Amino acid sequence: MEYEDVRVETRGASSWIYLNRPEQMNAIRPRTHPELVHAFEQADADPETSFIVFTGAGRGFCAGDDFQEIFFSEDGPGKRSDASLNRYRTRHGAATPLLDIIMRCTKPTIAAVNGAAVGIGMDLALLCDMRVAGESAKMGSFFVRRGVVGTGAGTWLLPRMIGVSRAMELLLSGELLDAAACERLSLVSRVVPDADLEDAVMELIEKLSWGAPLAQRAIKRCVQRGLESTFDDTEEYGRLLSDELWRTDDHMEGVMSHVEKRKPSYKGS
Repeated sequence: MEYEDVRVETRGASSWIYLNRPEQMNAIRPRTHPELVHAFEQADADPETSFIVFTGAGRGFCAGDDFQEIFFSEDGPGKRSDASLNRYRTRHGAATPLLDIIMRCTKPTIAAVNGAAVGIGMDLALLCDMRVAGESAKMGSFFVRRGVVGTGAGTWLLPRMIGVSRAMELLLSGELLDAAACERLSLVSRVVPDADLEDAVMELIEKLSWGAPLAQRAIKRCVQRGLESTFDDTEEYGRLLSDELWRTDDHMEGVMSHVEKRKPSYKGS
């Protein structure tokens, strides 16, 4: 596959997968999804790759969904047609296997969080086994600000990572966390100066290289088995709720206020 939104680099035993739309802060659009799926599949199958690093080009990890592509391209301004719903759901696991590919990747995965990781960007980072953040990193589950649910990475995985109470606070408020807060909540393993982020990830890879690869993969499977007992049910339920919320005025208000750079005015309808 020829990539447009993704770039892959090999560094020793590690494959680095970059979201490569820096001018859009690496926001996800329709073509990004299959490219990421292919990149992760290839890296996981590559016998020369022991570790997979996921990051963003430029000064951001991923700014979430690209609203211009989803809402303001084929269907015209603000249209919520079945076609745009399908494009939106593609970003959230229903139409392509990206969430599953990252979650069940057999090799250790590391998110190098540079800059903003919000909405689907935060969820993609959470799906990786480990996260290292630059000091300018920010993370937030912005789905509630746009009037939708989001993916199982937030609604299913986040409570298991940081506890139900704090996860509910983040999910229901759409709070944006700075790097220090992410470290306190254990959303990231460590925070380093931005200029040192890639070196810090390479140092972590060196540390992990002391472990036996087959044992590492077996440990991953054991951890995942303990976590995944209700993942599919949670993801499907969230999808059904998102389909309902898609048609609400509050959802469109969340989108339009973002595009128009103003404070949203939600009506609960």
